Amino acid sequence: MCAQRKVEVSTPSVPKAAQVRQRPRLRAVDAVSLSADGILGLNSDRRIQVFNPALEQLTGFKRKDVVGKECRNVLRVIDSHGDLLCGNECPLDHTESSRVKMEGELIGAHGKGVPVELHYAVKCTPTGELLGAVVNVREVTGVQQDSSVRSTLLALVSHELQTPISIIKAYASTLARADASWSEAIVREKLNAIEEESDRLSRLVSRLLYTSRLEANSITLNLMLLDLPLETQRVARRLAETDKDHEILVSFPADFPPVTGDPEKIDEVLTNLIENALKFSPEGGSVTIEGTFIDSEVHITVGDQGIGIPEGEEERIFERFYRVTNSGGTTPGTGLGLHICRLLINAHGGRVWVESHPSTGSRFTFTLPVASEA
Repeated sequence: MCAQRKVEVSTPSVPKAAQVRQRPRLRAVDAVSLSADGILGLNSDRRIQVFNPALEQLTGFKRKDVVGKECRNVLRVIDSHGDLLCGNECPLDHTESSRVKMEGELIGAHGKGVPVELHYAVKCTPTGELLGAVVNVREVTGVQQDSSVRSTLLALVSHELQTPISIIKAYASTLARADASWSEAIVREKLNAIEEESDRLSRLVSRLLYTSRLEANSITLNLMLLDLPLETQRVARRLAETDKDHEILVSFPADFPPVTGDPEKIDEVLTNLIENALKFSPEGGSVTIEGTFIDSEVHITVGDQGIGIPEGEEERIFERFYRVTNSGGTTPGTGLGLHICRLLINAHGGRVWVESHPSTGSRFTFTLPVASEA
């Protein structure tokens, strides 16, 4: 009988350098915390279990204050009719599928409304009982603004472009008629009208392209020392020659300091603001341009005696294509002048704003840095 030999198998040791290190993995809880969208997790009782940082920022509520509370008492969203989505029934009660999308305005802790999209992902038992739900909340303010800009641009194109196009078409068709004979005076009159409307079209298209270039920061400033009182007087005299119904008053202190700026761009800002003031001032009224300086910046204020700006629209009038609405309707024009002014002044390192009260006029002020000593 042979004796059995015990064979020991040794396992070679693996050098530490050859060992594969396990990389840290992103946990589900980390993904929820890092999400740019607000994420709300609900249990079967519709009580909040998950409330991520993005939702804290969006609503103004803290997670520690809302966990365990009913969703309807925290996520207050109103629809387009001003009714709460959870006013009478919970949206989760009418989920025909596992995913539902809704839109509305989220009312945060401070009462401020924010337009949002809500995406509900619902989990139910085979008998239809709610097990839980996840709600993604996404702010859509930017999307709505883009949509509004597109709508305004379409309205602008349909009106501001269609009018000169129609006139050009009508006059050209009239002159091209084979069954009519026109005198030289009439032909010249129609051709002059076609030229004027063509120039109007060209100015509008150029202004749209110019605005796009400014917004893309593709405009180079030709900076030099500027004597603003002299520049302002020059612009005021030029505009006064074409407007005999208003008085333009310019006032600067004798020791007004020089500034650094692009003469052509500052001329454009002054022209836009003064023309705007003349347009809204009553016949026989006056437009004032005043210069002051405080420490390292100068202030130029253009005031009118017009109808003023409705409360709440003071900031919006600097938006692209925005036009003030009043009892007489929407203000005519493209809504680009003040927007261009802000872009140009911002490019110079300055600021622009308006102070206004209905029926008492408006005061537009822009600032520029005082030229630094060499």
